[in-house]
Amino acid sequence: MMTAKRRPDRRFLIPAVGIALVLLLVLLRPVSLARPEAQNPAQDRWVGYYMVLRPTADYELGGNWETYGDTKILNAQRQSDGRYAFTDLEGQALFFDFLPPTDPEDPYSATVAFQSDVAEVVHNTHITDTGTTHSLSGKLYFGPATTPALSQQDYIWTAFQVYQREYGSLYLTRGQSYGSGGFILKQETKYTSTINGSTLQDALSVELRMEEIPRLESCTFFQLDENGTLLDQTTLTEAEALALTDGSYQLPLAEGTDCILIRQDEERDGQTYTTLTPQPDGSFTRDLWFLDERGIGVQVMIQTISE
Repeated sequence: MMTAKRRPDRRFLIPAVGIALVLLLVLLRPVSLARPEAQNPAQDRWVGYYMVLRPTADYELGGNWETYGDTKILNAQRQSDGRYAFTDLEGQALFFDFLPPTDPEDPYSATVAFQSDVAEVVHNTHITDTGTTHSLSGKLYFGPATTPALSQQDYIWTAFQVYQREYGSLYLTRGQSYGSGGFILKQETKYTSTINGSTLQDALSVELRMEEIPRLESCTFFQLDENGTLLDQTTLTEAEALALTDGSYQLPLAEGTDCILIRQDEERDGQTYTTLTPQPDGSFTRDLWFLDERGIGVQVMIQTISE
């Protein structure tokens, strides 16, 4: 049970985010006077992963790496949209961003955000008298690239480790590389913090599931009435899906539609079928995953609209 001294602050929580959301928020840090960065890597906090898919041969990481203590690092740059980027590295993020208190006199005014480019993201915070536990999990879909001369074995995933300094700036270090196939990355760290003279044992965990999927070449929607009569047929191709600017595809709903049969045509002539029943108002929402030219999953949200 919470004590008055260790009260939870609602500003410290971020709700879980479902699979329909791929791009996630990062809150803008309040403006404050510049402070010198702490130069003690041992005190920096590990906050998650930055996944980079790169060719296995003749790949250079770029010349912007710096020496920090005994480690080579690449500093993050905050963009105009509030997201972080790492020069010369294009990747998929799943990491925390701990923001300082908005009120220096109230440590509970601190907030926590995260940056994510993956699916099924869930964030939980558990506060007790002895400390706070933050957990973050998500799934990254990937598959074969479209480059004919390259196979899946010609690419490799590198899990760069992301850290945050005491005063907020982020950087990454060189991580471990993984071959093709699905795998799970999970790490938990524990650290101490002091609030109002009390020492607390806090924990932070991040889990990332890498799932390999086939390339979806097209998706066809068959709209049927209650007798199974075909009312309408619409096809969404891979090129059309990847050209969507907001990741949303609107499917006109024919009058009298009782169910929608979805056929997904996968690479190498594979086919899968899904039957969906619209809501009483005729609407339904469905998420599909296509692959870009590199083989990284791109989420497309299907929504029905009345004709």
